Amino acid sequence: MFKKDWNKEFKKMTASKGVDPFKVEPTPYRDWRFLVIGFFVILTSSIGFNIYMSIEINRDSFFTTTPKVEEGTHFNSEGLAIVLGDLASKEVAFEKLRIEGVPVVDPSL
Repeated sequence: MFKKDWNKEFKKMTASKGVDPFKVEPTPYRDWRFLVIGFFVILTSSIGFNIYMSIEINRDSFFTTTPKVEEGTHFNSEGLAIVLGDLASKEVAFEKLRIEGVPVVDPSL
């Protein structure tokens, strides 16, 4: 059975043809090869993720949550009485200000 040597393939992909071995000179073929391979890796992973998401959403199993048992709400009558008392006192103060008016001091005197 034929076994592929991945180290040799990686070295072949990173090595430049006829260029300095210390990678001092720019090598556009190597750089573009990395960019194109990276683009296709990202593209295939994105397509795979989108297919996975669409399949899971179509199955209605992606956004499922466990139902919570809710306890009944109780009515806080003491808190309602406090709030209504505060509103009544504010209404009385507002009516007093509306009827009597607010004394304005003239700053020019």
